[in-house]
Amino acid sequence: MPFFLKKSFVCVLVFLTIVLLCGCASEKVEPKAELKTEPMAAPVATLEAAEAEPAEPTRGLPADTLLYRAFRFYELFKASNSSEHRNSMNVHKNLFFARWRTSSDSICATIPADDSLAADLLAIYKAVLEFDAKCKYRDILDREERDTLEDTLNETRKNAKPIDPIDVDEVLKRWNSDSMRTVRERADSIYALKIRAIPLDEALNRLEEDSSSIYNYAYFVQTLEVLYVDTAVADMKELDKVNIFSIKREEWKEAKSACMGKSLAGQRRVVLNKEYNTLLNNFMKANVHESRQERYTVKPNKYPFWHPFINVIPEHWGDDYHFSSFPVIDNAVFNKAHDMVQLNVKQSFNSGNYYYLSKRSGKWEVVRCRDGWVL
Repeated sequence: MPFFLKKSFVCVLVFLTIVLLCGCASEKVEPKAELKTEPMAAPVATLEAAEAEPAEPTRGLPADTLLYRAFRFYELFKASNSSEHRNSMNVHKNLFFARWRTSSDSICATIPADDSLAADLLAIYKAVLEFDAKCKYRDILDREERDTLEDTLNETRKNAKPIDPIDVDEVLKRWNSDSMRTVRERADSIYALKIRAIPLDEALNRLEEDSSSIYNYAYFVQTLEVLYVDTAVADMKELDKVNIFSIKREEWKEAKSACMGKSLAGQRRVVLNKEYNTLLNNFMKANVHESRQERYTVKPNKYPFWHPFINVIPEHWGDDYHFSSFPVIDNAVFNKAHDMVQLNVKQSFNSGNYYYLSKRSGKWEVVRCRDGWVL
């Protein structure tokens, strides 16, 4: 190649290189736009949506949105065991319960301080809670004692002489309904005396060690609504003869108990009103999918999402759930002076007891408790 052509070729290459370098230098690299995630006003529908959400929710979100988001992060945490998802779940859950506490305080503020019936219902409720706690503690002690003596009892039964058969007809001749009621009342009264003698602190300390106890949760869920009726009974014997289930629906009147400050064990109190009962039931129905057999399998912390905040168990009938802390007062039958009352108390999702209380020196006291109904 002639020299002048080689020189021209080199010049062209140099020129093109300079042009390319200048072009690259003149390009501006734009920074990537930061992703802004707006708070969602509705519950998260998918796990992917939950994963894309910010860890810190907005405090102004509705209570149901906080709850649904907490559950989505709970599902993510179960799948990944990620501390980030666990923390996000706890943030949303804590905000939900803070919202519930605020709502509960507003409800409690609507009950007049001078409402004597509301004050009586609260005092009655506390007396029932104390008695129930002591009964459960007594059951634990009895169970431990029974376990200790089981071998001895089995050996005794082997060597025991046969017992003569009972003549049922003869027994029924000697015992009528009044005499049997008298014996039952006496046995119940003696039992009540023994239960009342148990120190409350001792009972509560033991129950707090029991994973199934209502006192082993962060919150105590109180139900305020009680149906009541006034009767003309003169004493406890007459009150015992009143059949709560024979009272006509239109005779019952609605009342609200005053609110507890904290539970007997110092737990924070939240109030289960119709709004939150509906919200929580809708949430459970949307997120819990189990067979009927699984639904009615009783076990501690049946729904781990709620632990250790509250205890949730299925209702015996239908598809709803119990959120209240048992025992719960359903019905109250007063005398006219409102110093005696018979209660229908729900002890669990499928059983209840009858409590008899009297007001002595301004204080309500359980004088009898007898087994009631089982579903």
